[in-house]
Amino acid sequence: MENGDEGPVTGSAQVDWEALARFLAGESPAEEADAVRAWLARDRSRHDVLSALDTTLDRASAPPAGLDVEAALRGVHARMDAPETPVIPFRAPARRAAPAPRRMPAPWLRAAAAIVLLLGVGWFTWRMMTGPGSARPPVSFATGVGQRDTVRLGDGTMVILGPDSRLTLARDYGREARQVELRGEAMFDVPHDEARPFTVRAGGAWVRDLGTTFSVQADSAAGVRVVVTQGAVALGTGEAREDEAVVLRQGDRGTLAAGRIQAERAVATADDVAWTQGRLVFRDAPFGQVAAELRRWYGLHLRAGDATVATRRLTASFQGEPPGDVLRVVGLALGAEVTMRGDTAVFRAASPGAPR
Repeated sequence: MENGDEGPVTGSAQVDWEALARFLAGESPAEEADAVRAWLARDRSRHDVLSALDTTLDRASAPPAGLDVEAALRGVHARMDAPETPVIPFRAPARRAAPAPRRMPAPWLRAAAAIVLLLGVGWFTWRMMTGPGSARPPVSFATGVGQRDTVRLGDGTMVILGPDSRLTLARDYGREARQVELRGEAMFDVPHDEARPFTVRAGGAWVRDLGTTFSVQADSAAGVRVVVTQGAVALGTGEAREDEAVVLRQGDRGTLAAGRIQAERAVATADDVAWTQGRLVFRDAPFGQVAAELRRWYGLHLRAGDATVATRRLTASFQGEPPGDVLRVVGLALGAEVTMRGDTAVFRAASPGAPR
């Protein structure tokens, strides 16, 4: 499975990641399973890593409703094809005496990294970069413009990260509490733990899990927006106590703007989380929100050229259309003329009689 090392793919210079995944899942044919065991026996470090991966697989659970599997797999393959795999010091599972950290052979590290991405990149990155008693560096996950990604954290929390967004875990994540900081948009599916509350901090607000699936969007133009699709959350501001927070339940939508929380009961629809499926939906959205979303999804910069356009609202949906088509649709819907100035689209109210 490495250069000069026969394994599940005899004579191949590449590691057969699918064979290792089948072995971990208990689905290997007898001959393939024997080949994997023999390959593992030739190098103890291989056995150590597979043991850690097996623990990850044991902890895995079903993904939340709405998970975009295709997007997740695209992210996996993009990482697998990266020219270099970062070197991560390995620490053995707790059930064995922990040896001193050691550098793993690059080909095997690449194989381990690929399998880890399939089983849960979030947990394994955290586990491999830290150890008992070590000072944990903050771990972040980020996406670029128009990109989404899915990560599983060490406690089993599944996160779908929206375009141009960043999720940062607290240094002590998972010890006594589970706190993360969000810029942008994310959907969280959280296993509830009374002893270790899960809290998202975003844009001056905090959102605490009460056993739930929920999305959070933090944007400088529109404030913070929370949609609960299952269970309940507490939404608070600044250093407010939990008994001062607003409780949102399934189907509720909560917003924090200008320091005030507003709760809308039983109004959330599938459109509120359509972004997890790659669909951008606006329902009576103000111009500032439209501009912020199109920047994150398409890299477009929108500006209202007059006060009239700035007060207009948009109802439309997009799913992968070219940027030029998006601008034309927005212009028509807002009754505005669009002029490009460098990388900025300026919208002005269309003159009476102007072609639409």
